[in-house]
Amino acid sequence: MKPVDFKAKAHIFRNTAFMLKCSFKSAPIATILIYLAYISENVYYAVVFNVMFLQTALSIIEGNGTYREFVIKIGLIILGKLAVDLFGYIVFHPIREKQEIKLEGYINRLIFEKAQQVELGCYENPDFFDNYNRATWVVEKGAYKRIIEGSAWTIGSVISIISLAIYLYQIDPILLVIIVCPVIVMYFRVKRNGVEFEKEKEMTPFERQKDYTKRTVLLKDFAKEIKTTNIFKVVNRRFREAIDTNIKLIKKYGWKIAVLEMFSDFFGEVIPIAGGFGYGCYRLIVRQDIPISDFSVLISAITNCRNKLNQLAYYFTMQQKHCLWVQNLREFLAYEPKIKGGELVPGDFESLEFKNVSFCYSGNKRNTLTNVSFKINKGENIAVVGHNGAGKTTLSKLMMRLYDVNEGEILYNGINIKEYDLLKYREKFASVFQDYRIFAMTVAENVLIEEVDDDNITRARNALRQSGVYDKILTLDEKENTILTREFVEDGALLSGGESQKVTIARMFAKNFDLAILDEPSSALDPVAETKMYDSLMEGTKNKTVIYISHRLSSATRSDNILVFSGGRLIENGTHEELMTLGGEYCEMFTLQASGYREEGNSDEE
Repeated sequence: MKPVDFKAKAHIFRNTAFMLKCSFKSAPIATILIYLAYISENVYYAVVFNVMFLQTALSIIEGNGTYREFVIKIGLIILGKLAVDLFGYIVFHPIREKQEIKLEGYINRLIFEKAQQVELGCYENPDFFDNYNRATWVVEKGAYKRIIEGSAWTIGSVISIISLAIYLYQIDPILLVIIVCPVIVMYFRVKRNGVEFEKEKEMTPFERQKDYTKRTVLLKDFAKEIKTTNIFKVVNRRFREAIDTNIKLIKKYGWKIAVLEMFSDFFGEVIPIAGGFGYGCYRLIVRQDIPISDFSVLISAITNCRNKLNQLAYYFTMQQKHCLWVQNLREFLAYEPKIKGGELVPGDFESLEFKNVSFCYSGNKRNTLTNVSFKINKGENIAVVGHNGAGKTTLSKLMMRLYDVNEGEILYNGINIKEYDLLKYREKFASVFQDYRIFAMTVAENVLIEEVDDDNITRARNALRQSGVYDKILTLDEKENTILTREFVEDGALLSGGESQKVTIARMFAKNFDLAILDEPSSALDPVAETKMYDSLMEGTKNKTVIYISHRLSSATRSDNILVFSGGRLIENGTHEELMTLGGEYCEMFTLQASGYREEGNSDEE
């Protein structure tokens, strides 16, 4: 993803409208009630309670009305206050909290769905992570609720200002000059927001570095290395460097923000109060052309109008700042993945063919795969072998179209895989990845990778049996309903590396697949467990097409065909017997591994 000039593209009204659309979609009735509550409270206190109440009282003192009329008006004002307060209490507590939770959930779902759509290469791009991080600001920094609050308060402020301006105009049209001051305030605060946004944008990579350090120190995945090595010194140094860099950025932008804030306060506080009050005193003392009641209403109206104008300027500029964050979100959601599916629905698997395929990861100068060609037919067991870095795992990613090839093409049943619907194409595969992950969910959920019910729980148990880990699962208190990991529950189960790998292998058995790809499926298993696993795999995948990717060659002897990779090229292919007779790379690898196993066996006997 390319960096976008969000500041230039951000539009306060369009981004506010986007957030309101999200709010109405997630909680329509609550959104309407929140707007009514903010507007009624705003108008009531600014106009009715602070101006009309004073005007009513003073008019009685000056003899303009009866005491009975005064009591009736005051009673209505008090009842209005009780009604506004009661309505606001109901809305601002249970209703607003529910609306915020629903809106937060809705926005997060949009972000999660887009994150699922982007191609795998984005996760290797620092710009993508920066853009993704800024997109989450709408939720993490509370912009989503401040925009709703700000836009509702703005509408209420506008209505209040118009009402107060009418009062001031009736007393003296010159007093309307104070409306100009908040316009100047808005200008300085918009400039301030621009500087603030630039500061935050420059700080984003270093904030990510700080977050990475926190994850590294706190997560179990890194605990052993941190406790047994000196790597913490390196991690801590980078954490301090990120903090120091952010301090420099704060100094760089801080003085600009301070100056703009000073001018903003000057035009928002000093001029309206000094000018408005001074002119009112001039009319009362020097010209003596307004009564005390009008002067008191004038002072109250000026104070409230100034407050509302400053609030309007504040909310407008805050709205502009938050809309910059919303623009980040909209730009992220508008990103078009480079890997797009076609319209064809793939049929039952017959063949998968690589034709002159070359591939290079973004930012690399050398190809990971170069001019690779081979064909896999239905029902075949294929072993893909080679030393680390030979391109084996990349091969599996290209098969499942997690990346697109740079040259050549991949054909599924004789048709380029780009022609197929992407999700339906990937559904044809069952996969076990080298860097597998166990989720903090139940065993059954980890196997099925979907919601568990009475209809599919049997499928999960059978898959666990086939992967060879069901006996272990039966020893757990809740069996297949036991939560794995202890991230959220204290009594969660902690499986060994080999047991965890067998749970991920069970995912394959639980799926109705045409083609299985197993990338280093036995990396956490000892030779005996590895042999049992392959026996189970062979039995459970009869009449299925299976591709084993490994640098351990125990699976190769059972395969119909072996693809040998070195330096990103396919250098040999054939059966185990054919390649051993050839005496090339495969023969050398197999001989070395076999001698290693023999030495381990002799050592055990001794």
